[in-house]
Amino acid sequence: HTGELYYPNEESIFDEQLKKLDLLYEFNSTRPTEQKRRQALMKEMFAEVGENCYLEPPFHANWGGRTSISALYNANFNFTAVDDSHIYIGSHTMIGPNVTVATAGHPILPELREKAYQFNMPCLLYTSDAADE
Repeated sequence: HTGELYYPNEESIFDEQLKKLDLLYEFNSTRPTEQKRRQALMKEMFAEVGENCYLEPPFHANWGGRTSISALYNANFNFTAVDDSHIYIGSHTMIGPNVTVATAGHPILPELREKAYQFNMPCLLYTSDAADE
């Protein structure tokens, strides 16, 4: 989460990621009538979920949950979170269809790219909370 290079294919990292991706798969397999189940899965998947959040499946993510979502959040279908680091989404944020938010980057030096190194920086998406004032 600091922007330093690391090797993402380390076995312990991969095993943890697979557990998160199973929850993501379960979320994306819900029926439209299963809103309560979706909410429960979001609370299990994400670092933090505020009140009245709505996420339309399918949702795509590397980790399926290094994201904190504040209240009154809405994301349309095909939202992709390249959440190798934390993504913070503020209150009253609305994300349209087919949006990607990426926290991961790859070095430009060929010898580092060949070894599949990457780096990550947190991301903040924030809209005004003026409606709360």
